[in-house]
Amino acid sequence: MRRFRHPVLVGLTILLCILSGCARRRTTVVSSPSSPSPTPLPPLPPTPASNVQPLREVAILYHSAAGHAEVIAELKKLLPVTTYRLTTLDVQAESSTRTLDALRGKPGLFTVAIGQPAAIFARDQLKGPVVFAQVFNYKELIVDGRSIRGVAALPPLDLQIQDWKKLDPQVRTIGLIVSQSHTDLIAQAELAAKGSALTIKHEISGSDRETLYLFKRLTPQIDGLWLVPDDRILSPRMLRELLDYAISHRVRVCVFSDALLDWGALMSASPTSSDIARTLYRVLETMMAGKTSTVPPLTPVSEVAIRMNMQVAGRFRLSSPQGTSWVVRRAR
Repeated sequence: MRRFRHPVLVGLTILLCILSGCARRRTTVVSSPSSPSPTPLPPLPPTPASNVQPLREVAILYHSAAGHAEVIAELKKLLPVTTYRLTTLDVQAESSTRTLDALRGKPGLFTVAIGQPAAIFARDQLKGPVVFAQVFNYKELIVDGRSIRGVAALPPLDLQIQDWKKLDPQVRTIGLIVSQSHTDLIAQAELAAKGSALTIKHEISGSDRETLYLFKRLTPQIDGLWLVPDDRILSPRMLRELLDYAISHRVRVCVFSDALLDWGALMSASPTSSDIARTLYRVLETMMAGKTSTVPPLTPVSEVAIRMNMQVAGRFRLSSPQGTSWVVRRAR
């Protein structure tokens, strides 16, 4: 047998042959037609745009006078936190100073102002749209170039006088004293009285003392006096004198606040907190929709709360089948 002279060379040759064969087998497996090609992944769907709307910025301003808290509580029920970001502040509180300063520059802010101090602050210090309530002397708030609208402080005159007549069928002539800035109420009152077969005797006053003088002059001509909440011609001291005089001269007085019943008024007629809040909400929504031009300077309310002073009613031999208080609503 013939022997190989170079065993190392022979071994190296065998190793190369083995490696070459393995390489051919790996290449054959990868390129084998029986192995399926990987399926490409489908492209990711586009991210949908967010449907979340930004919260509406609303500041509710007020001062600490009685009656405002009820309106604010009712209004908040209509402004859910899922839609509105609310800031509620007393404009006369020292603790509100920093937040009020921040509101001055807040973009997109709508303000609801309850009461005259809050409305004046919003008009003078804030730049965005404003809707106010519980302000009788409102005309100075309506300025050119500003989106400022209000809700009436007086309930409907016709509803007031209709229930007065039902309560007291003997009343025939009613006195009305207003300031020069509210002479438009005279025509409204006369129209409301006509439907109830009543007569209005009116006077125009320039001060609280003149109001008392005019009332005393009217007393022999009237059965009742209709008071409106005009602080330009009324004061607490004068009101007490006026009501004392009315009692002694048997004149029925319809007032604008329940608090005056204890001073001798026959009945009070005032708007309800829930009706004020609903009206504020409707005006606010309209203004937020960019339709401020369709909103009148003052939007009327549609309810009146009547409350009786039963002691005074007894002096006139009057009774009420509805009890001491009730609410009258305008039909919609």
